[in-house]
Amino acid sequence: MKRLVIVDLSNFIFRAFFAIRPLHTPDGTPVNAVYGVFNMLLKIFSQYGPTHLLIAKDTSTGSFRNKMYEAYKANRSEPPEELVPQFAIIKELIDKMGIVSIEHDDYEADDIIGSAACQWKDQFDEVLIASGDKDLMQFVDEKIKIVDTMKNKTYDSQGVFEKMGVHPNQIVDYLSMVGDSSDNIPGMRGIGAKGAAKLLAEHGTLDECIKNKESFKGKKLTTAFSEHLEEGLLSRDLIKIVIDMHLEKELEDTKFRFYPSDELIEYLQGLGFKSVVTKLKEMKINTAQAENSTGEDSFIESKTISEKMSHHLVKEKKELKTLFELLDSSSRIAMSVCYKEQTQVDLEAQKVFISVDGETSYLVESGCEEIIRHCWEGDSQVYSFHWERDCIYAYEKEITLRCERLDIVQAHYILYPDRKHSLEFMVSDFFQSEWIEKDHENEGVCFIWKLAQNFELELKKQSLFSVYQNIDDRLIPILSRMEREGVLVDIEFFKSYEKELEEKLDQIDQEIYKTAGKEINLNSPKQVGALLFDDLKLPIVKKTKTGYSTDSEVLEKLDMKKTSPIPGLILQHREVGKLLSTYVKTLPLLVHPKTHRVHARFNQHVAATGRLSSHDPNLQNIPIRTAMGRKVREGFIAKEGHVFVGADYSQIELRLLAHCSGDPSMLEAFKNDQDIHKQTASEVLGIALDKVTSEERSKAKAVNFGLMYGQSSFGLASQLRISRTEAKDYITQYFRRFSKVKSFLDSLKEEAEKTGYAMTLFGRKRFLENINSQNRTMKAMAERMAINSPIQGTAADLIKMAMIDIDERLKKEKLHSKMILQVHDELIFEVPNDEVDLMKKLVKEEMEGVTELKVPLKVDVASGKNWQELK
Repeated sequence: MKRLVIVDLSNFIFRAFFAIRPLHTPDGTPVNAVYGVFNMLLKIFSQYGPTHLLIAKDTSTGSFRNKMYEAYKANRSEPPEELVPQFAIIKELIDKMGIVSIEHDDYEADDIIGSAACQWKDQFDEVLIASGDKDLMQFVDEKIKIVDTMKNKTYDSQGVFEKMGVHPNQIVDYLSMVGDSSDNIPGMRGIGAKGAAKLLAEHGTLDECIKNKESFKGKKLTTAFSEHLEEGLLSRDLIKIVIDMHLEKELEDTKFRFYPSDELIEYLQGLGFKSVVTKLKEMKINTAQAENSTGEDSFIESKTISEKMSHHLVKEKKELKTLFELLDSSSRIAMSVCYKEQTQVDLEAQKVFISVDGETSYLVESGCEEIIRHCWEGDSQVYSFHWERDCIYAYEKEITLRCERLDIVQAHYILYPDRKHSLEFMVSDFFQSEWIEKDHENEGVCFIWKLAQNFELELKKQSLFSVYQNIDDRLIPILSRMEREGVLVDIEFFKSYEKELEEKLDQIDQEIYKTAGKEINLNSPKQVGALLFDDLKLPIVKKTKTGYSTDSEVLEKLDMKKTSPIPGLILQHREVGKLLSTYVKTLPLLVHPKTHRVHARFNQHVAATGRLSSHDPNLQNIPIRTAMGRKVREGFIAKEGHVFVGADYSQIELRLLAHCSGDPSMLEAFKNDQDIHKQTASEVLGIALDKVTSEERSKAKAVNFGLMYGQSSFGLASQLRISRTEAKDYITQYFRRFSKVKSFLDSLKEEAEKTGYAMTLFGRKRFLENINSQNRTMKAMAERMAINSPIQGTAADLIKMAMIDIDERLKKEKLHSKMILQVHDELIFEVPNDEVDLMKKLVKEEMEGVTELKVPLKVDVASGKNWQELK
């Protein structure tokens, strides 16, 4: 089930604070609200299983309602002293949990909730609003429900009526009459809850009550409608929640899967949450086991989802022989292999589940390798949901994969790139069955068989089978070998760099303290804000609910004013601190003790555009923008007698834009190997190429990449720190000079409106449900995807195809060089010294010759002893 949960954060915070006894960190900071909010979120994850999650936040600046009515919420006292420092901690906690949040200075969290629920609900089976706020009950309908996690209560339309005495569509009028003391909303004096409910039961709406007010009897009621009606109408304006605000986030941004990262666990340890940390460590193990089918639960014979399914434990040799005969006579086999080892090294098969018809499963616990080899080296089609892991096992055991493969996760991704791709989700989505992998492994293999049948037919029907067969499936064993090989890490380098950065951090701290004239906790937003705006009297850029904002955007603006060196120093402090905690201290902990390498997982079913990603560690996020960040790459080294060879596509997406649009200026620039950004500035500004300044080139670069991804004049203005008028004029002039680019981008939107999808040059599709939506915000979002998906997706397909071609050449020429990393548009190989010149030539040939375009593909090739030397 596709389910969006929207959390009312302020509601969570205050309820948690008053419900939980005082708790403190080791240094005495209060954290009872932090603890409560975290556990309330965990409860949402486990109990309601959101596929998408959004947190709505209030700000300290009030909203448009304060301008409408000065007394709005004026009765509210300042938050308790013990709660104030917890706001910043909760914000940081949410960030570390990877949850998307939205706040807006002119609107309240309720408006964000209402807008998200109403604008996005058609994309979900269910929308749950997690809040105890009765105002939000106005949105309850067939899809939208209110969840009160404190009371374990879910309110549908009937639940709202039972609690409030009115229907959801009457909530606004009901509260307009009775008022809301918590928000200082006056209501209509003289009308209570029962009276309001009775009036609405008889007349339906407040407007109808007003039309019939002359027939009302009783002094209180007639006085309410004669003397206090104006307050009622004002109350209605205050209570009615906005549903059409611009959310500044895309629906796909809210896709959610909670995983207890090491960074989060470390953060919670620092808060002193011992029991929570223990729970998360167990959850991390269980998550890995569920994803990799490494669970050790005993075979369950009695629990089944489908009455038609039967399950058999194969124990005796006779039963095993019969199973082999069944496999030999079957053309389609579903297999789920459970492995003991959770890493990419030393995998051992613990048990194997098999189904040949989707109705009967067989569990083999003895002789796993024999039956695996029998199936994989045969000529049947074998279905799996983790072929990448299976290929690692085959690589280790020297099993030749002769069978035809179908990975249901990858097939599902190609068909539905914007959905979740877990086996549990697929079963729930396609069979409307609540299936839990740990409890029903035996049913799981039957569902794999059924899903594979469905997906194979659908791939062919949608003309996507060639994308699966010729690109994604062929890449799976390559990624498996890359994971298994890993990349060598220089532990001593990281120890030395850790010491260097700690000294640098201390140096920055001392410089700040000396300039400020006192020491403060630079990790405390409150103390930093007080220093900048109270002590130094720097101009206030932005405020939050808890005080001054000191985020990076604020610090950058203050630093540009050159009034004080402290904002720039604080930015340096944060950069160094992040490098230390996220990379320099963490990467060595991920090194495998046997191989001395990190073995990242490569994913080709995460990014909806088709791009590869990685995790544990995320090697694609290693910083490159600053010298200190780039230095981290020095810690990744080639083994003795080898070097790294790196090959990087040059401006591949702009070359694709030139090819697809056929714009003569762009085509000529690339054919003549000119600097495309200088060429753009020259064309747009009408100046000679050699007169273009570095600033003008940078502006052109931002435009070249921004417009390719549907960037607006507002976004460009913000990025370049120029006025919207100037940005709009630049874009207008750009499209005047590059008219074919404009025509091409417009054609992408038009074609998507006709077909319902965007498509790469090689046939990969991204289906756009909202491309013809009447909701302007949702349609604009889909149009941006229609523009960026074909270009970014084609670039992703190209490097995948190049990886496949290079792998074939390595096998054909029997080279010992190995592909070990893929990072965006770059491939990295660990190469014996005597193969370096050959590999440079081979890789360049294959990457540049992977397809023929109207402009040449250009690849920059370099070699070095460590990753950093490749640049």
